[in-house]
Amino acid sequence: MEERIRPEKSIFVKTGSSIKRIQSKDILYIHCEGNVSTVHLQDGKQLSCVRLLKLLEEDLAGTGLLRINHNILANMDEVEEIRYVNARKRQLVLDDGSVLDVSYRKWKQVKEALLQEHKL
Repeated sequence: MEERIRPEKSIFVKTGSSIKRIQSKDILYIHCEGNVSTVHLQDGKQLSCVRLLKLLEEDLAGTGLLRINHNILANMDEVEEIRYVNARKRQLVLDDGSVLDVSYRKWKQVKEALLQEHKL
């Protein structure tokens, strides 16, 4: 199977008194509550910053991070399992075991991204 190479992008996240550079490939998912976004990294670290999810989504466009519901951008390369909970609820299980809800409205887009990328 031919693996598709994604463009590598990075973002700068201001946390406290420092600014850290984060590569898109190192991100598992980003969760936002209000205007505070928490970046969950593959190494288990979490970085919080005051930045709207919409802006992070724009900065990381084309890298495999996809909006799966109102509050979460998930890295499609990290999806290990898809769970069908019921007719309207689906979940993604990431490589680290995180379980993320996919909104009914976003499911078609998520499914297409997974089909295209991983030939499900």
